Amino acid sequence: MTQSQKIYKRVLPAAILLLGGLCMSSCNKFEYHPYQGKFEGEKHLTSSNLRWLEKLELGNNYKFAFISDTQRRYDETKDVVKDLNQRDEIDFVLHGGDMTDFGLTNEFVWMRDCLLKLNKPWLTVIGNHDFLGNGEHIYEEMFGQLNYSFTIGHVRFEALNTVALELDYSTPVPDFDFLEKELIYINDVNKQHPDSIQRTIFLMHSRPGDEQFNNNVMKPFKRYLEYFPNPVCFNGHNHRNEILDPFECGILFYGVTDISDRQYYIVTIHDDSSYDVKTIDF
Repeated sequence: MTQSQKIYKRVLPAAILLLGGLCMSSCNKFEYHPYQGKFEGEKHLTSSNLRWLEKLELGNNYKFAFISDTQRRYDETKDVVKDLNQRDEIDFVLHGGDMTDFGLTNEFVWMRDCLLKLNKPWLTVIGNHDFLGNGEHIYEEMFGQLNYSFTIGHVRFEALNTVALELDYSTPVPDFDFLEKELIYINDVNKQHPDSIQRTIFLMHSRPGDEQFNNNVMKPFKRYLEYFPNPVCFNGHNHRNEILDPFECGILFYGVTDISDRQYYIVTIHDDSSYDVKTIDF
């Protein structure tokens, strides 16, 4: 070992200890880790927005907006919030996921704070970028469960996690147990009150055929969808507006573009549970 190598061997541990001490003494000034998941402000936003939505007591005729993939687009997100707030005809907003780019804590906080300025209820699903790092757990603390449902008028809304790739297929995605429970619930409701739930709207980030979807379960997913009353699906992820029938069975998937294109959908639900989809530029 040379003399310089001996000096380096003695000095390096001391330098590491000194750097660690400086970091610890400055912990009140610097974020310890961008994926740490510690944040201040509002949490459990899915539950609070569902309570807000319930208080509106919407009937069978209403409108909602569908936006998606707002990651890194804070100016455009602020602008779409302003536009949505000016449209009194819109009753609530659905977000198709990818609020963040890297699943960073601050990204979640920044996007949450943008969307909190909406003057109407808003609900989300998780996107593949939101899963990165510790994103899944940050999302669950900030928003809530990855799968949930609610009913407005004659329509049952099913918000699903369809991002399988980021979980390495270690968790069943989509959650067929959740879908089974929802089918039982809908059938029970319609037995007690015929035609009470006439349509099902599925909200998801990745649709069947995407690289994030577990396409090994496309066939059973299709079968489940066919058991739901008049299903129609809305998804993000692909960064373009499109209407597809991936199963070639009449179940339509409306994909919306990312917010950088400054567009979103307004969906009108009519008394007979039919619907219209209109593209809005802002």
